[in-house]
Parts: sequence; structure tokens; C-alpha cells
Amino acid sequence: MTHLSPFRRGAAVLACAGFLCGVLGTGTAAAASPAAATAGGGHGPSKGRVIAKNGLELRDGPGTAYRAVGSLPYGTVVTLRCKVNGENVHGNPRWYQVGEGRVTWLSARYVETLGTAPRWCADRHR
Repeated sequence: MTHLSPFRRGAAVLACAGFLCGVLGTGTAAAASPAAATAGGGHGPSKGRVIAKNGLELRDGPGTAYRAVGSLPYGTVVTLRCKVNGENVHGNPRWYQVGEGRVTWLSARYVETLGTAPRWCADRHR
């Protein structure tokens, strides 16, 4: 077996991925783009558990300046639709979009993901 430097190994992996994407008809740009995963659905819904001891505010947008529209108690498990970068809350800029009818947001700082992390939101919210 030939020993490859980390750089050459990475280049070989990318070349193989590009080839496979071309064979499958999706193209390398689609495989590398977060928007492509959003458009195709990528994977099923993600779940998260509220870990804020006093509960967590639901907001109209990804920041504390947005209006609070409700709250969830500690331990509540919710479906996380997607994520964006928003206001930084104690070192964490991620916010999760939740809700089926009305779109609301939770600070990721106080949500423990269960299983896979949610995909990026298509419009990045702003």
C-alpha cells in the first residue's frame, strides 16, 4: 500500500467524491453545498431536549431582541427543523427553528441535540 501525505489523501478523497457525484448525476457543487442538503431534505427531523433549568423562551426570531411568544419547561423534547447563526448566547451563536404551524426559535445554548444535528435553514433567516 502506498503511503500518502494527509494533503494528498484529502485530495484523493475529494477527487473520488467528485467522481461519484458525477456518476450519480448530482455534480460536485451540489454535494458540497449546504443548500443542496436543505433542498433534498438530507435526513429526517432532528430532536432536542431543553436543558435550561428554568425553562426556555420561544422567540419570533434568532435572538433575544425578538419577541418572546412562549416557553418550554426543562426536559421538553422538541423537533428541530433547522439551524441558523443568530445572536451569540453565552458563546453559542446557533438558533434552532421549531414549530409546525407558527415558526419559533430556541437558543441552541440551552438545547441538547438528540441524534443528528439539524440541517441549515434554506434562507439562513436573514
